[in-house]
Formats: sequence, C-alpha cells, structure tokens
Amino acid sequence: MNNDPEQYTKDALSSLASTVTDKAPYFGSLPLHVDTFKIYFDDKNGQAQAVNTANATIEQLNALAAACSIAPFGRGAEAVVDDSYRKAGKLDLPHFAIPFEPEATALVAGIKDSVLEGKAAKRPVRFELYKLNVYGEGGFFKSHKDTPRGAAMFGSLVLVYPTTHTGGALVFRHHGHEWVFDSAAAVHQDGAPAFGYAAFYSDVEHEVLPVTSGYRVTVTYNLYFDDAEDGAEAAVAPPPATATAFATHLQGLLDDPQFLPEGGYLGFGLRHSYPIQFTEDMSPMRRGVQHLLDVLKGADAIVLRAAREAGLPAQLHIAYDTKIYVGGYRGDREITALTTQVMGGDYTEYQLWQHLRAAYGAAFLWPKGHKKYQAEREVHWVTPRTGGSQFTSVMLTYGNDPSLDYHYAELCLLLAVGPAGDRTGKENLTVARGDEYHDWDDRDYRSDPDDYAWPAEDKKEEKNGAKNDDGSDSDPFA
Repeated sequence: MNNDPEQYTKDALSSLASTVTDKAPYFGSLPLHVDTFKIYFDDKNGQAQAVNTANATIEQLNALAAACSIAPFGRGAEAVVDDSYRKAGKLDLPHFAIPFEPEATALVAGIKDSVLEGKAAKRPVRFELYKLNVYGEGGFFKSHKDTPRGAAMFGSLVLVYPTTHTGGALVFRHHGHEWVFDSAAAVHQDGAPAFGYAAFYSDVEHEVLPVTSGYRVTVTYNLYFDDAEDGAEAAVAPPPATATAFATHLQGLLDDPQFLPEGGYLGFGLRHSYPIQFTEDMSPMRRGVQHLLDVLKGADAIVLRAAREAGLPAQLHIAYDTKIYVGGYRGDREITALTTQVMGGDYTEYQLWQHLRAAYGAAFLWPKGHKKYQAEREVHWVTPRTGGSQFTSVMLTYGNDPSLDYHYAELCLLLAVGPAGDRTGKENLTVARGDEYHDWDDRDYRSDPDDYAWPAEDKKEEKNGAKNDDGSDSDPFA
C-alpha cells in the first residue's frame, strides 16, 4: 500500500492519461475501374473538356491547370490569396464534374470504423463534393485546419488522382502526434491506378508538402452527419486498441480502493473542437451542451465510451477561468467556474464569477486551503485543458464604467466517481450547498497566511453592506 495518497493519485492519473491517445487519420489506396478517374471541366472559354487522369498526357494536365483560378485559403471569415502560404489552382462547382460516387465504395464503412466513435459511428454519413485543386511543381499548402460549413460537418475527405507526380505528401498533426501520407505513392497499386484517400476531422492540422514534379490533382468532400439516424441496425465495429487500453486502465483504477477512496471527479480537457454557434447579438443558438456527447470525436469519444461501460455518470461542462477579488492589498485569486450552459449576449452589473453563479448556477473548483474546499468535490484532471475546444462568450457589463467583455470558455468532460465500494453511485457535479449565494467564505483563502480571516469587525462591515469605491454594493449576493 502506498503511504502517500496524494502521490499515489498523481501517479495513477498520469498513468491513465498516457492511455488517452488519438487514432491516426484514415488514409490509403482505393483501386477502381479506369473510367472512374475521369474529370469533366470547363476551360477559361467555357468550353467543355475532359481528361482521364489515369493516362493523361502532360498537355491535358496543362489544360486542366490553366482552367483553374488561384486557390485562396480561409482566414477567419474571409478568403485570402497568398502564394507564400498556399500555391495551388482551384475549380469550383459547377465548373467540373466527376463520375466517382464515394457512397458506393468501402470508404463509408472505413470512415465509420476508423474515424468515428460510439454513437457517431452508427449515424449515416453524407458526402458533399466541394472543390477541385491542382498543385503544379512547387505547389504546396502550409499547415492549416478546415473551416466547418455547418454544425453537422465533422470532417473532410481528400481524394488524390492517379497522375504521375512526386512530392505533395499530406502531413497531419494533432496534440503532438504527426502522421505522413505519401499520396504520390498511393495512387499506383501494383501498376493499377488508384485514388489516394485521406479522411480526417476538420480540426486536425494538415499540410501539403511541396510537389517536386508533375501535377497533383485532388478533389475534396465535406463530410456531414445526416439528420436522421440509420433505420437499419448498424454493425458495431470492435473498439480499437487505443479504446481498449484506456477502458482497461480506468476499470483497474476503479477496482483499486486506494484510488480516490472518498470519490471525486475525473476531468478531461477535450482534444477536439465542437460547434458552439452564436446569433448576431452573440447569444448562443443553444444554451445546453449535452447533445454534443453524441458527436464527440477521437480520444474524447473513447473516454466517454469507457465511462459508460464502467457505469460512471458523464457530463459536459463549460470551464471559465476567472478571478475573485479578495480585497485590499490581497488582490485577486484565480478560480475556475463550471457551468452546463453557454453564456453569451448577457447584460450584468456584476463580475464574471458572480454572474456565472447567479445566472448559470456555476460550480466553483475551490482550491485546497479554501474554506469551501471539499475533497469529494475535487476535480482531478487526467488530461489538461489545452484550448482544443475553446470558444468566446460575450458579456456586457453596465454601471458607472460599462464595458463589452470577451471571455474565453472551454468544453471539458467530467466523470463522477463514487467512493470505493460504490463507484457508480456519485451524481454529476452541480452547485454545492451553500455555494449558490455569495458570502464571506468565498474570500477566505486559508492557504495563504496573509489571507487568513479578516478581523471580525471587517466581516461584520462586509455583511452589513459595505460599499465599493464607486458606491455600489461590494456584496450584491449576500
């Protein structure tokens, strides 16, 4: 038995975190009939042309490249042309057409089995043909992320045509991992033409390395979840090794009475981004976030699947890192507030932490040493919050000095772990009893000698309605 419970917990969490890993993007070769590789397009004069990329001459590929305009890239809400960042040509619909139908190939099952997880893997996938790109010699696209075109879009499919070229490999990066897909080699399998394909989540960084010879021709599909669930019972693929490793490790800790003997919460910073949409006045289109549990991606979905298999309650929260004004020379103290609803378009006269408590029933993660700290409510972070699911909320503060404030928020997943012997008996984190109103204890940080309790007369003055410098109540929730 470990004689240092705190160190034991730290080591256990670190070990569990090492099993939270991302799957590689789904890429490979897809040999098909030679006619599948035809491209029909309009030249600059509007005349219809055609090329079969499986046996195209350099003159035919030159004509395809000449029909293209310069390909921009997205920077915020605008399309930008900058050949130091991207050098490629593009054709938009309806100026090209192809006979290929991804729904009729093994790509559908491959994307569900190799990209999606959990409930998302059972949903129908819709392919939307988006654009055609041509990269000539020296063409490239620096590292970037795709811009989702709607809440239902989850990723992209890139098809590389079987033209003779070198270079132009696709490099994927996500949370410190890197994968390289040599698409130039993938388009010829045993002498037969093939598509090189890559399917990946929109928020995975990817880069096209410089083409060193020939033309690299691609089409891109946007991948969407269809609105309706599959009518037929979908076959459930066995969980990947990454999912099995995490689930096994988690269950082992739950079976160990030394691990969180009084219970607590396991926190996971999400590794992917998810659609939080706002109206023009910056109000969220949907306040709640629990519907996103059904569309978690990659490692995030693996954590949720393991929690459900173990019978642990799981809930998405929105984390706001803010500060509490302690008073006088003591200054501010950082605090994390967790809500289950999205803030946005709000009007208030209070500080952020006060507003989150009053309007959203925020649960506060009081640090050890604070008077309101409770061990059984502590969140033990397995994976840190790194900004992968960060978004911005807007709040208008009015009063003597009105201001429009932008606050960063981030989605995180909390698993409720009961005490040893009753691991599944704990409820999801909610506002603590006595924590739903503002009182003196909010400012009582016992861990700092300078912040030990204020004198009794100061407490009395505070509770009797002391005023701030601007004349407003210093304690509006007491």
